[in-house]
Amino acid sequence: MIRALCLALGLSLAGSPLWAEVVVNYAALANSHDPDLRTESDRRTVAAELDRRIQRLGERYLKPGEVLHIQITRLDLAGQYEQWRTGWQDVRILRDITPPRIHLHYTLFQNGKPIRQGTAQLSDINYLSDPRARGDDERLIHEKLLLDDWFRKTFRP
Repeated sequence: MIRALCLALGLSLAGSPLWAEVVVNYAALANSHDPDLRTESDRRTVAAELDRRIQRLGERYLKPGEVLHIQITRLDLAGQYEQWRTGWQDVRILRDITPPRIHLHYTLFQNGKPIRQGTAQLSDINYLSDPRARGDDERLIHEKLLLDDWFRKTFRP
């Protein structure tokens, strides 16, 4: 009896995906002028860091069976290097005038059919005042918070 019930349950779920999927294309990072995206290794490291966050957000906000394709078309990390500062060439200085920016194009599919698409230009000039980033030494926290806000505004039911 239990074997038959498990088999019936397994067959009923076989046709419906149990999770959402997010596919991200970071190809445009190769054209970035940001010093932290200069080499292929740098771009891979940043892409992997952002991808972990995006995958978690997809699990949280997308419905089972949905597939989200994101193409990052521009990425400017928060802050900049100020070469004229003696001894500070390797320190990224965060200022209000150098907010993080992420430009992207996205398409959301359900059952293989596009149900929503668009472009977004994410930026937060007040990123230094965001209490979620205070005391947080997580790498790329300002860029991740931009993505958090975008997912919540765009995909929350």
